[in-house]
Amino acid sequence: MLRKTLACLTIFSSSMLSLYEGSTSFPAQTRDSCSTINYVGVGCAMFKFVGVERSKPFSGQRVVTSIGNNSNKTSKPVEWIEFIARDGQGRIRFEQQGTFKPADWRERMAMSNHEIEKIMAPGDTPGSLVTIFDCFNGKSIVLQPEVQVAHVMQTCDSLPPTQQSSRPYSYLITQLLSTKPQPYTSVEDLGYREIEGIMAHGMRSTRLGADEDAEWNGRPTGFLEEWMSDELSATVLYVHSDFRAQSKTESRLTRIKKGELETALFEIPLGYKVILTQGTPEFGVRQKPL
Repeated sequence: MLRKTLACLTIFSSSMLSLYEGSTSFPAQTRDSCSTINYVGVGCAMFKFVGVERSKPFSGQRVVTSIGNNSNKTSKPVEWIEFIARDGQGRIRFEQQGTFKPADWRERMAMSNHEIEKIMAPGDTPGSLVTIFDCFNGKSIVLQPEVQVAHVMQTCDSLPPTQQSSRPYSYLITQLLSTKPQPYTSVEDLGYREIEGIMAHGMRSTRLGADEDAEWNGRPTGFLEEWMSDELSATVLYVHSDFRAQSKTESRLTRIKKGELETALFEIPLGYKVILTQGTPEFGVRQKPL
């Protein structure tokens, strides 16, 4: 009887896997088919360079360049490119061609701030990586094109969905201009400027050395400059400089095209093997093929 039951379960699992490979339709939501931990919502709230917003579709590439001293006290610029697209429904697609190694050479990191892919596709993921967020529907997809695998995480309906902010995107910096700055920090409104054909509002935050910083006491030790566009709901320029470490990192949004995009960019391609990723307080993160 046990062997017969196991055989039936094996046949059922195989038929379910073949049914959902290359499909974007999923079974009715149950506790076993959705995540009771809101990883998708947290990921959507942590985006640093693009807003979760409907009705502002665009595409572009984010070019990150970094320079600083390595262990040999020599400097070498490093460049990393990420492609970004957002459709009218507010779905966002990030495409990485590889990981980014910062100029201080201490660790490998993706300057993406959408690191949910580390949960959904753990371990080394060589080659390109595509992460798609459908924030308003609590769904995230991580694609591995080289092996044609799609990792899917769907937040349970019982958890609150992501809501679109009623504030302009640039509120992230303008709020700092109206509040008391942190100690040893000065904030400057840079006004408006056109960057890559997009009007943006800029702010610069400068750090000053404290008593314990010896010869840097009272002197600027670095700055952060951000240019945010309400028109695009994205950060078109980000510059971080550390004078003491003699390092500088810049993120610039280029090749910007406004307008609706193909629906296929935000869906699982045909022929991909689909793996469901779940997160529950009882079992933590676990994966299973559909």
